[in-house]
Amino acid sequence: MLQRIQTVYLSIVLILCSTCLYLSYNMDFTSPAGHYFQSNFGFLIFPVLIFVTIFLYKRRHLQVILIMILIFLFTIQGVIFGIEINIEDGFSLSKILIFESLACILLLFFARRNILKDEALVRSVDRIR
Repeated sequence: MLQRIQTVYLSIVLILCSTCLYLSYNMDFTSPAGHYFQSNFGFLIFPVLIFVTIFLYKRRHLQVILIMILIFLFTIQGVIFGIEINIEDGFSLSKILIFESLACILLLFFARRNILKDEALVRSVDRIR
């Protein structure tokens, strides 16, 4: 499981999401979007889904589906906090969350691509037998 590069990508995404979860508990959100995420534990679903995705390494098709759901959720998060940047000036948690969303989308895309490569390799080996 750990020797696969997609597990490394997913682990980096897990670390990024966990730091944002930690920051969201320590920061005070004044905007409606931030308050919604904090009050409804919006950041909690990301590390949980990524943790589940890491341990589904034997079911690659389900892993790809979960990664696509995560990409969609990170896109929504980036858009919500991107709208919030127009309201605020200066350095804020929203800018960190947008950067984190973009980095996670990129890493999830790489993980998905490598999972599909593994699936193609397994199928080619099955054909040879």
